[in-house]
Amino acid sequence: MSARYSLERDLDEIERMVERLYDYLLGGAMYLPVGGGFFRGSRSPQMTIGALLLRRRRLRYLREKLKRADGLRLDAALAQHGKLRREWTLHYEKKLLREAPMRLKVMAGFFRECSENPRDCASAYPIEALRRTIVEEILQALGEFAYEKREVAAAVGRADQALRRLLHPGEFIWSPQLAPVYPSATFWWLYGRPEAG
Repeated sequence: MSARYSLERDLDEIERMVERLYDYLLGGAMYLPVGGGFFRGSRSPQMTIGALLLRRRRLRYLREKLKRADGLRLDAALAQHGKLRREWTLHYEKKLLREAPMRLKVMAGFFRECSENPRDCASAYPIEALRRTIVEEILQALGEFAYEKREVAAAVGRADQALRRLLHPGEFIWSPQLAPVYPSATFWWLYGRPEAG
């Protein structure tokens, strides 16, 4: 994640994700591009439930910074998200239970690479921090929506053991604007980095 954060971009992206949510829930793809005209010159985000929930958290916490019209846009997106989650709850749960292990498997590869080549570990860390944050969104959503989460929680615990061995505590690694959204007690991996080799 870049040092600059755009609330407007998050709002645009969550709207696009919610627009595609029905197709996503009923489709077989784990990642679904949600590009469009807004994303001139940048990579479009990939739709997953975790990516949607990541934006949901940030927008809910930073809501007071939105203009009134943008707050109404957010309300509409969140209402549609909630409606589709309730209507397609089994599909929603299935996607969450599929996404978390996929992301944790990629993180396991990162841990192996760090043990083999520690010099590259610190520079590769920001994407892993984002991946771990999305997994946390999934884990919290499983609890929030009363879905089964034991297996995911156990896998997260194993990943966190490896992550704690690598991490050196430090400053918040994302934009300071996002620090209130991610308290260190819960999102500890955003407050440090692996030591540069």
